[in-house]
Amino acid sequence: MRRFSVSWLALVLALLLLDGAVAVWGFAEEALGFRDPKTGITYATSAGYPEISTLHDDLTYALALAAGFTVTDSQKLQIWDQLTDSEMLPSDVVSYTNCLGSFYASPDPNALFPIQCLGGNCSNVIWPMTGQMKNPNTCTTSRYGVYSPFFHFPHRTGPLAERDLGALRDWAWGFTTTLVAYEAYAWGRNSDLTVMQAKKQYTRTAVITTTLKAGALESFGTYLHSLADAYSHEACIAAMDALTTPVMLWATHSNPNLGDPSVPECDYRPNNPNATDVHGVEFGSDITGTQRTINAALAVYDELSRRSVLRDGVYHPLGLSTTLVVSGTSVTLADAITHFVRDRDYTDPTYRRQYADSLAAAVLAQPRALIQRVRLPIILK
Repeated sequence: MRRFSVSWLALVLALLLLDGAVAVWGFAEEALGFRDPKTGITYATSAGYPEISTLHDDLTYALALAAGFTVTDSQKLQIWDQLTDSEMLPSDVVSYTNCLGSFYASPDPNALFPIQCLGGNCSNVIWPMTGQMKNPNTCTTSRYGVYSPFFHFPHRTGPLAERDLGALRDWAWGFTTTLVAYEAYAWGRNSDLTVMQAKKQYTRTAVITTTLKAGALESFGTYLHSLADAYSHEACIAAMDALTTPVMLWATHSNPNLGDPSVPECDYRPNNPNATDVHGVEFGSDITGTQRTINAALAVYDELSRRSVLRDGVYHPLGLSTTLVVSGTSVTLADAITHFVRDRDYTDPTYRRQYADSLAAAVLAQPRALIQRVRLPIILK
C-alpha cells in the first residue's frame, strides 16, 4: 500500500508539472515578457518575469491610440488591461499593481454542506488557488482568486450578462460606485485536482472591496480585459452552462490530462499548450478560432472609441476603414486587426508585438481631428 501511494503521488506531481492545475483566463499569456511602456525595458521570461498577452497588452495600446487617447492614457489602459491577469508587473520606475483590495472570510464547507462533506469530500480546497496569487489578501482580479470566474469568464449574453459583464461595464463607466460580483469556491477529496472534479462548488454574491475608483481609466482598462475574455471564453461558457455531468456553477478550463472530461470548447493545458487548445487556435490560420479574437478586438475598439468621444479622448477615433501604412503595407485599420490575429500562430508573439508597434506608429503619424468639447458657462448669481 505504501508503494502504491508513493507511485500515485509521483504521478500526480508529474501531471501537475506538465500541465499545471487548471486556472481560468482568456487570451492566454504568450512566451513574451512585459515591456514597460514608461522605459521600453523588456523583462525576460527566462529571468522569471511574467508572460503577457499581446492582445491584452500590445494591441490595447495601439487601439487606444487609434480611438483618440493620448499616449499616456493609452499606456494606462494597456497596463490595467494586462494587470487584470498579471496582478503585478515589473518596473524600475513605477509600481504596477492592481492588488489594491481585500477578500471576505472564506465559508466553511462542512457548515454549508454537512452531509455532502462527510468522509473527507471537502478536505481539499480546490478553488481558490491562493498559493498561486501574488498576494492572496489583496489581488481581487487574480485568475486564481475567488472572483476569477467573474473577471475572466463573464457572460456577455443571456440571462447572466447583466450580472457579469453588465456590472463591470456600469462600474467602469462610473454609472455605479460599487462593483457587485460573485465569489467562487470548490472543495473536493485530497485526490481531486480540478474544479470539474470538486465534490462541492459554491458561489455567493459580494461587493468587491478595492481602492480602484468607479469610472476611472484604471477601472475601464480592467473592464476591457473582461470584455475581451467574454469573447475568448464565450463558447466555453455556453458549454459549461449546458453540462449536466458534472453540473458547473461557473465556467473553467477543462484539462483531460488531469482527469477532466474533455469539453472541446474549454480544453486547455496552460503549462503545455498546443495548437488544438482553445487558446491555441485564437491566433493563426484557424478561421473559426480566430474570429472570436477579431470580434474581441473590435468590441474593445468600439468601447474605447465611445469612451474617447464621450469622456477622455483628445482626437476623434479613426474609422475602421481608415487607411494606414503598417509594416510597409497600406491597410485599413480593420485589416490591420485581422492581420495581427491571423498572420502568425500562437507561437509567434514577437511578431505580433512588432506589428502592434508598427500599427501604433502609423496611428501617431496620422493627421487627427481634435474633439471639441462643449463647456457650459458657469452663471454666478
